[in-house]
Amino acid sequence: MLTGTFNFPDGRTQAFFLDPDEDQYFDYGEYDFTSVVGPATDPQKVRAACELVGGLKRGGIIVKQGLIILKFEVPTSLPDRVLMAQVGAVCFAADNLEKTLFGGDNW
Repeated sequence: MLTGTFNFPDGRTQAFFLDPDEDQYFDYGEYDFTSVVGPATDPQKVRAACELVGGLKRGGIIVKQGLIILKFEVPTSLPDRVLMAQVGAVCFAADNLEKTLFGGDNW
Protein backbone atom coordinates (compact mmCIF):
# COMPACT_ATOMS: atom_id res chain seq x y z
CA MET A 1 0.00 0.00 0.00
CA LEU A 2 1.36 3.41 -0.98
CA THR A 3 0.41 6.35 1.22
CA GLY A 4 0.71 10.08 0.94
CA THR A 5 -0.78 13.40 1.93
CA PHE A 6 -2.49 15.82 -0.45
CA ASN A 7 -2.06 19.47 0.55
CA PHE A 8 -4.81 21.95 -0.33
CA PRO A 9 -4.13 25.68 -0.88
CA ASP A 10 -6.27 26.59 2.17
CA GLY A 11 -3.96 24.59 4.49
CA ARG A 12 -6.18 21.52 4.80
CA THR A 13 -4.62 18.12 4.17
CA GLN A 14 -5.99 14.74 3.21
CA ALA A 15 -4.30 11.35 3.53
CA PHE A 16 -4.60 8.99 0.58
CA PHE A 17 -3.79 5.35 -0.07
CA LEU A 18 -3.03 3.68 -3.37
CA ASP A 19 -3.16 -0.07 -3.74
CA PRO A 20 -0.50 -0.89 -6.38
CA ASP A 21 -1.94 -4.38 -6.89
CA GLU A 22 -4.37 -4.04 -9.73
CA ASP A 23 -7.71 -5.78 -9.90
CA GLN A 24 -8.01 -7.66 -13.20
CA TYR A 25 -11.30 -8.15 -14.99
CA PHE A 26 -10.62 -10.03 -18.23
CA ASP A 27 -8.30 -7.60 -20.10
CA TYR A 28 -9.17 -4.59 -17.95
CA GLY A 29 -7.29 -3.50 -14.82
CA GLU A 30 -8.11 -1.06 -12.03
CA TYR A 31 -6.30 0.46 -9.07
CA ASP A 32 -8.03 1.30 -5.79
CA PHE A 33 -7.51 4.88 -4.61
CA THR A 34 -8.85 5.56 -1.11
CA SER A 35 -8.99 8.36 1.44
CA VAL A 36 -10.30 8.33 5.01
CA VAL A 37 -13.35 10.45 5.79
CA GLY A 38 -13.61 9.78 9.53
CA PRO A 39 -14.56 7.27 12.22
CA ALA A 40 -17.43 4.87 11.52
CA THR A 41 -18.66 4.89 15.10
CA ASP A 42 -21.92 6.75 14.36
CA PRO A 43 -24.28 4.81 12.05
CA GLN A 44 -26.02 8.04 11.04
CA LYS A 45 -22.73 9.50 9.76
CA VAL A 46 -21.95 6.29 7.86
CA ARG A 47 -25.38 6.47 6.23
CA ALA A 48 -24.97 10.18 5.48
CA ALA A 49 -21.59 9.49 3.84
CA CYS A 50 -23.19 6.82 1.64
CA GLU A 51 -26.02 9.15 0.65
CA LEU A 52 -23.67 12.05 -0.13
CA VAL A 53 -21.42 9.87 -2.27
CA GLY A 54 -24.50 8.57 -4.08
CA GLY A 55 -24.69 11.98 -5.74
CA LEU A 56 -21.17 11.71 -7.17
CA LYS A 57 -20.55 10.34 -10.64
CA ARG A 58 -17.97 7.94 -9.23
CA GLY A 59 -16.71 6.51 -5.99
CA GLY A 60 -18.21 4.65 -3.11
CA ILE A 61 -18.03 4.38 0.65
CA ILE A 62 -16.47 1.40 2.37
CA VAL A 63 -16.07 0.81 6.10
CA LYS A 64 -12.77 -0.74 7.07
CA GLN A 65 -11.05 -0.99 10.45
CA GLY A 66 -13.68 1.27 12.00
CA LEU A 67 -13.24 4.06 9.44
CA ILE A 68 -15.44 5.58 6.74
CA ILE A 69 -13.35 5.49 3.57
CA LEU A 70 -14.01 6.93 0.13
CA LYS A 71 -12.84 4.62 -2.65
CA PHE A 72 -12.35 5.35 -6.35
CA GLU A 73 -11.53 2.57 -8.80
CA VAL A 74 -9.29 3.96 -11.52
CA PRO A 75 -8.26 2.26 -14.80
CA THR A 76 -4.61 1.18 -14.85
CA SER A 77 -4.31 2.27 -18.48
CA LEU A 78 -4.46 5.99 -17.67
CA PRO A 79 -1.32 8.11 -18.15
CA ASP A 80 0.57 9.01 -14.94
CA ARG A 81 -0.58 12.66 -14.97
CA VAL A 82 -4.23 11.54 -15.18
CA LEU A 83 -3.69 9.01 -12.37
CA MET A 84 -2.30 11.83 -10.21
CA ALA A 85 -5.37 13.93 -11.05
CA GLN A 86 -7.48 11.05 -9.71
CA VAL A 87 -5.52 11.20 -6.44
CA GLY A 88 -6.51 14.86 -6.21
CA ALA A 89 -10.12 14.01 -7.02
CA VAL A 90 -10.46 11.34 -4.30
CA CYS A 91 -8.75 13.62 -1.76
CA PHE A 92 -10.95 16.60 -2.67
CA ALA A 93 -14.13 14.52 -2.38
CA ALA A 94 -13.04 12.86 0.90
CA ASP A 95 -12.04 16.21 2.40
CA ASN A 96 -15.43 17.69 1.50
CA LEU A 97 -17.14 14.73 3.17
CA GLU A 98 -14.95 15.10 6.24
CA LYS A 99 -15.81 18.84 6.49
CA THR A 100 -19.52 18.14 6.03
CA LEU A 101 -19.79 15.21 8.43
CA PHE A 102 -17.14 15.97 11.06
CA GLY A 103 -16.18 19.62 10.64
CA GLY A 104 -12.50 19.02 11.34
CA ASP A 105 -9.34 18.22 9.42
CA ASN A 106 -8.09 15.00 11.01
CA TRP A 107 -7.19 13.03 7.90
